[in-house]
Amino acid sequence: MSHEKDSIGLPIDPELRRLEFCLGDLAAQWREYESPEKQKEIVREYHATMESLFELGWDGFLSLDSELPDELLPKRYRERHGN
Repeated sequence: MSHEKDSIGLPIDPELRRLEFCLGDLAAQWREYESPEKQKEIVREYHATMESLFELGWDGFLSLDSELPDELLPKRYRERHGN
């Protein structure tokens, strides 16, 4: 399902926008922490956030800043976007 976007490609829907920004914040936190336990916690939250996006019908692409390494991205995202 396609969602309406603004002039710079961000969702107009405030919930979709909030969730996309959340993914960027989580990816930045993952890169910041060296603790494997903390990184695993962040990956779980990242997957839950991505699942919320999918439930809302989101099928977009993530910016590089919002991505985790390919092997840590949710399988559903990798399958949809060929990662």
